[in-house]
Amino acid sequence: MPDAENSPSSLHLKAVVAALWTGNLFAPFLLSGVAAILPSIGESLGAPAVMLSLVMVCYNLGQSISHMLSGRIADIFGVKRTLLAGVGCFCLFSVFMGLAPAMEVFLPLRFAQGVAAATISCAVTTLSVTLAPANIRGQVISIVVSAVYLGLAIGPLACGGLTELWGWRTVFFLIATFSLAELALLHHVIPGQKREGSARSFDVVSALLGALGLCCVTMGATCTFLHPAVVGMLPLGIIILIAFIRREWISSDPMLDLKILAKVPGLPDGMAATFINYGSFQGLSLFFSLYLQQVLGMNAFHAGMILMMQSLFQTVFSPLAGRMADRYHPCIVSTSGMLVCGLSILSLTLLGESSPVWQVVVSQAALGTGAAFFVAPNMTATLGNVPREQLSVASGLLGCLRTMGGLMSHIVMACMIGFFMGDTAVTHENSGIFLHAMHYTLILFGLFNLVGVGLSLRALRHHR
Repeated sequence: MPDAENSPSSLHLKAVVAALWTGNLFAPFLLSGVAAILPSIGESLGAPAVMLSLVMVCYNLGQSISHMLSGRIADIFGVKRTLLAGVGCFCLFSVFMGLAPAMEVFLPLRFAQGVAAATISCAVTTLSVTLAPANIRGQVISIVVSAVYLGLAIGPLACGGLTELWGWRTVFFLIATFSLAELALLHHVIPGQKREGSARSFDVVSALLGALGLCCVTMGATCTFLHPAVVGMLPLGIIILIAFIRREWISSDPMLDLKILAKVPGLPDGMAATFINYGSFQGLSLFFSLYLQQVLGMNAFHAGMILMMQSLFQTVFSPLAGRMADRYHPCIVSTSGMLVCGLSILSLTLLGESSPVWQVVVSQAALGTGAAFFVAPNMTATLGNVPREQLSVASGLLGCLRTMGGLMSHIVMACMIGFFMGDTAVTHENSGIFLHAMHYTLILFGLFNLVGVGLSLRALRHHR
């Protein structure tokens, strides 16, 4: 950050950026890392495949709920306090997850950890914007965001290696230790924040409706195969979510300002494309983890080496995608990236019980490249027409749709596994059934992604 070198607060700014960077690292690290070690967790806790899918579902559910609420909570209590609370809870839940005796204990803790992770992410993003000088704000944000990609890239390899050496519980204890150190660093380095919106109210009814609706839909869709009695929760959840959307639409001070979708040309198309891309993409981490370890017979470390390819290619190609979005039309770049993702997902149906490793590596590389050329250019195109005074609202809504897309992806994955495999675990003996279920899921995801290609192209006509 050469522009800040001569500033009196240059050294302190660098400390702030370093603290925010590390704050953005651990949750993505654990997100991709847990996906890599799920078979080890399932074997240790005696969990069937459908319950392993719930590990990812619960985390995404917690994130989705937190994204709806954390912005308003930060307005009321202050961004720094919200960040410290998020990191502290993340640390505490990591300890408890490392001690979990059964999957019935592990799953609620994973949900709570998702809430904490999204709280951290929202607070770090806000502080990156507010604490950085205007002339170097872009540099600061890019540095802080780079931690997300690094965490996603190294998580599978590091967690897989730790699991092979000392067991999967070590991963959570180590993350808890680092999080505790991070908590102390943030407390001393981040300056106190004034409560910008203390006068704003917190709509408890809307918060309960949104959280309860998402929980009911998730439970009803994913847990029917474990407990058929919960099937009625799905229609109940849909009704509650409709009530939530109606209440937010008519509210004079909504937590999620949905009216912006009707005010900004092209915004609904860009938002929908984001939801579709994440909805067809994120659930694949579970597929790859089970496929590599339970079908091809790899250990957690070797599986982690392959799983990191996707994030690695996304990290490498993201700067190029950003430059191309500046040079050419961002909608064209994002559409190209989504098309690559869709075709890559469909190509995964060619994977079988004895596919060569290079085929999996190529698919991972293609997915990571497609994601790199979609995410940042789509964000540029989607938010490009949004008025400055509404940019934070639109950004929050975009983040909410990303996490909800990921939630939907894992819900579909869980439903397909539950439908074909019931409450059985994935083994080499029943790998054919697992692959059969996955092929149907991949076809659905691939076609869904191609629908997003059309939406991304349609947004082209609205972008200035």
